[in-house]
Formats: sequence, structure tokens, C-alpha cells
Amino acid sequence: MFMQPILSEDEYLFLQKYGTWMQALYQKKIKPLTEKQKKFCRLVKLENPPKEQSANIFWKYLKRKEIAENEKLCNKRKEIKDDREDWKKIRNMRF
Repeated sequence: MFMQPILSEDEYLFLQKYGTWMQALYQKKIKPLTEKQKKFCRLVKLENPPKEQSANIFWKYLKRKEIAENEKLCNKRKEIKDDREDWKKIRNMRF
């Protein structure tokens, strides 16, 4: 899951429920009508995480999305040469 390590289960459910609306506000596809909506738009553009809950959740989402787009994320482990036979030879030589 894209956001699981970043968001708690409740935050993830909140993002699922209101994320489209917050995205539209952020991208200025809809105009903020209330002062709270205007404040949300200002807060998600900050460099540091906002304290207001909905802005904080969406801010985390935006930063995680930014990292995923800019960084090559890879969970593959490096392949290690299996040289057990070499180790067995070395052990036999020592003892």
C-alpha cells in the first residue's frame, strides 16, 4: 500500500473519504468557500507539517507522492554471491 507506513489506519480512511475533495481544493479546481478551506489551502503548501489534522494528512500524502515521483524507490535486496563452497574450503584449511 502506497501510504501505509506514513499514515495511521484512521488517517488513511480519512484520506480515502475526503482525498478527492482536498486534491480539488489544492489544485484549485474548486474555490475555497469558507475560511477553514482557505486555511487548508495555505497550510498544505508549507514546508513543515501543519498541526491542523486534515491539512496534516493531506500534506503527508503530498510529500510521500513527491518522494515517489522524484526518487527511484526499490525494495529489492541486493544479490549476494553465494560462496559457501569457498568458505568450506577455507574452514577445512584452518582446521
